[in-house]
Amino acid sequence: MTDVAVLFARADSIYKTMPGCDVYDAERNALTYRGGAPIIAHPPCRAWGRLSYFAKPRYGERKLAIWSVLHIRRNGGVLEHPVASKLWPVMRLPAPGKRDA
Repeated sequence: MTDVAVLFARADSIYKTMPGCDVYDAERNALTYRGGAPIIAHPPCRAWGRLSYFAKPRYGERKLAIWSVLHIRRNGGVLEHPVASKLWPVMRLPAPGKRDA
């Protein structure tokens, strides 16, 4: 049984060794996740961070964070993103340490 889906994990993620984790790395493609379990999402943050003006994200990479938030709101879970991420105001996320309604 899957307890949690881990999306946008590294290929060498420690989550792959943990029971109950359904891990989606680049090879497995998190966009194929269809729901059904709470999520731990680690979408790329370089397009959203303090130094985003230096970043050169791949086409569509910025949208992965938005996609993650929408799926977390549907399935429950946690978003792993920098505290100063510009994603917080764009998606009207609660302040770090607070819970989303």
